Amino acid sequence: MKFIAKFSVFIGGIILVLGIGAAILPGVTKNKHSEIAMAADNVNPLVKTETVYASTNAKPVRHYIGGGGEDEYVYQLLTYNAQGQARTLTFDAQWKLKPNKYLKISTKGQNVESWGKVARADVPSGVRQNLMMS
Repeated sequence: MKFIAKFSVFIGGIILVLGIGAAILPGVTKNKHSEIAMAADNVNPLVKTETVYASTNAKPVRHYIGGGGEDEYVYQLLTYNAQGQARTLTFDAQWKLKPNKYLKISTKGQNVESWGKVARADVPSGVRQNLMMS
């Protein structure tokens, strides 16, 4: 019986630590540009998927040749969700982004799940104003 009680306390402690970590981690990873932050947000069940918008006026922060010989560009973009909350995201593209366009990005925290060009009219007006000021 003592073993079962100790084992239950041990398992309860692990669950408590994981729960606290899952609750705190999104605040720690926000606006971090590392693979670790992206991976942590991707597996954290408390981090929800959301849509954010960005302007394509930023220049790539890095250019390199990928494993298949293709060009790869790394971008860090200031993004806004529909509520006007800002977040900086890092993602790779296999081509240079055309300036003066808008992107609609699906994210799970710092992890970019998908992105694509979106018409100006499809960007919420408050978001467009924030993107023009930044």
